[in-house]
Amino acid sequence: MIRQRTAIMLMVLFVLVPSSAFACSVPVFRYAMERWPADYYEAVLIHRGQMTEDDKQLLNELRQEDSGTEAFLNLRLVEVDITATTDEKIKSLLLTSEELRDTFPVLALWYPGHKGRTPPFWQGQFTPSTVAALLESPTRQKLAECLIEGQTTVWIFLESGNAGKDKAALQLLEQELETATRELKEQAESIPEEFAVPEVTYAFSILPVSRSDPKERMLLTLLLNSEPDLKEYAEEPVIFPVFGRGRVLYVLIGEGINSGNIRETIAFLVGPCGCEIKMMNPGVDILMAANWDAAAMKFYEEFYETYNEVPELTGVMPEAPVDANLQIQESIPQTQAKGVEDAMVAKVLAPDNDLSTADEKQTQMVEVKKRKLLGLGIMGTTGVMLAVILLVVVLGTMAISPRRKGHL
Repeated sequence: MIRQRTAIMLMVLFVLVPSSAFACSVPVFRYAMERWPADYYEAVLIHRGQMTEDDKQLLNELRQEDSGTEAFLNLRLVEVDITATTDEKIKSLLLTSEELRDTFPVLALWYPGHKGRTPPFWQGQFTPSTVAALLESPTRQKLAECLIEGQTTVWIFLESGNAGKDKAALQLLEQELETATRELKEQAESIPEEFAVPEVTYAFSILPVSRSDPKERMLLTLLLNSEPDLKEYAEEPVIFPVFGRGRVLYVLIGEGINSGNIRETIAFLVGPCGCEIKMMNPGVDILMAANWDAAAMKFYEEFYETYNEVPELTGVMPEAPVDANLQIQESIPQTQAKGVEDAMVAKVLAPDNDLSTADEKQTQMVEVKKRKLLGLGIMGTTGVMLAVILLVVVLGTMAISPRRKGHL
């Protein structure tokens, strides 16, 4: 049984290692953009009785039904009539805010995966201004544009209101990003051309946000509630590094905004992707509308345009009629193949001082050997591959089994 399990494990590793190696060669920020779909926020719209036509229109707008836009909001919404539900959890949502108890309809929001486990991080009246704030804001629109362009990281700089602190933190961030951009460019230029990945570029942006900006009130709510104690640092500048499809990696606050932390963040995002499973990586996605799939498809198209240019195949010696020999060989009946090969070998072995003739003979010998190799066919090639795999399994079992026995 031990040897059987070991053999199975070796076969699985033999199959999976190549795909893992490919995934790990992709930088984290690019892997996240291409293969990590944005997590969905959960929303519950609570109303009493029939909704008005205006509220229904707002609901359709939030759901982006018949909107004609290519940008999609990562929001999953359900509506609940409080007069028809018996779910006490839904009714208890309104108890957290006295001003909303008798105001309908009301919207409640949860971070991805938090609904039913924690209270909503935001509640408010369902109005046109609320829907507009949920759908977009200037900073989120610019954020999506930068990430879709392929930028490595966009740094949201939340100002503290203290001009001295904000200036010092912003200057440090700008200096570190400038240094990182230069170093990454030099490193990319030093990579041999055959190993370079031209569609991956390294660029950074900084988006300053004021805590008092009315256009960013929803973004501020999302960011400042992403960790439980962020509101305690109202007088400190805060930085949110964002990558992939709008994912905040973590937060840098006050004295945490230093060269070491900034460089460590950059190193992680430009380094090889160590874990393909999104939930096992830190961070939380931002609620915003964007067409991420189109962006990922653009990167794939750029990749294949670069690497799928197959050069035209030519003969080793263009002046020699290589294809003609193959045609002659194929036209000869199978029963005469052995005789033809013997004749060609005898002709090549005959002494000849003409260099061009010698070259022709060498080419003919190559063609003979090629035909013999090609004679394996599909079944022969498959058999060779199976034999190699079986050999790897047997050798691996012999090498590992004694070690496992030693621990029993």
